[in-house]
Amino acid sequence: MLVDVGGKSEGVLPFRELSLAIDSKLLKVGDTIEVMVHRIDEMDGTLFLSERRARALKTWEKVIEAHNRDEVIEATVTQVVKGGVLVDLGMRGFVPASQIRRQPVGNLDELVSQHLRLKVIDLDHKRHRVVLSQRLVLEEELQAKKQELLDTLEVGQIRSGVVVRLADFGAFVDLGGIDGLIHNSELSYSRIKHPSEVVKIGDVVQVEIMKFDPEAKKVSLSLKHALPDPWDQYADRLYETNKLTASIVKVTPNYMLVEVIPGILAMVPKGEFDASAQFVAGQEVEVTLVSINHATRRITASIQHVADVPIEEIEKYAVEEEIGEIGTVAPAPPEPLPEQ
Repeated sequence: MLVDVGGKSEGVLPFRELSLAIDSKLLKVGDTIEVMVHRIDEMDGTLFLSERRARALKTWEKVIEAHNRDEVIEATVTQVVKGGVLVDLGMRGFVPASQIRRQPVGNLDELVSQHLRLKVIDLDHKRHRVVLSQRLVLEEELQAKKQELLDTLEVGQIRSGVVVRLADFGAFVDLGGIDGLIHNSELSYSRIKHPSEVVKIGDVVQVEIMKFDPEAKKVSLSLKHALPDPWDQYADRLYETNKLTASIVKVTPNYMLVEVIPGILAMVPKGEFDASAQFVAGQEVEVTLVSINHATRRITASIQHVADVPIEEIEKYAVEEEIGEIGTVAPAPPEPLPEQ
């Protein structure tokens, strides 16, 4: 095409000197276009023009300014090359595969025509080459989101989160930029062996903030504290002499632990069960509630239904680590328990 640049004659603009941002089929006589003279024919003085070089030069100045100001640049992926992708900034830019996302990218071809938000991480002034990163933008935004979240966290808050990972000791929940841990002892009022008994990856849960460390960005959560308290929910069944069907949790020579109501444990002390009988964890037995202390949340029960055992004998085998805070998992005491 011929372009009037205000000289003695029109300049020649080959189609190959158009950038990808311009469709030659849409150009018509009278349109204005920004070009630069990149060559002059010494014989006849013909001006050879380039729109893509003009755009690249102008873009290079903008890239340098964005780099100096640490600003985000938006660009479209145009091509997949070895080690990453090329983007159109008005000039070509290279984004290494490792700098596209925070996680590895599988098929780079899927990125063609997609828009990326980028920051400059390397400039070659001699060759006008630029290396960019979207991963840096995403990580900075994540850190800002984490800090914003940390600034609003308070102990006792109820927050919504998504379960993102399970471990033997608990479940990790994404609160919206920060992962918090729900220890197994805080997943349920009932005793559990693995968090998969209560939650699965992808579950949306309501959790209570138990404690958090703003410096380390660590948050401890509780799922059970956001659930109805079984001591309140089943208060009408927690009275002395009540007979219930319970599930055995632990058996020792001196005491047994039984779950009388989901999430509520009771201790059956020595003398209140037949030591010669074969009891196993998971077995269901009928028990009678002998004593209940709502303040300390301790219950003693009897399998033999002997109600005249002195309270001193019952409390003698009380084990704080085992039945103190209901549902709390703690190290078991040495067995057998020492006689007092």
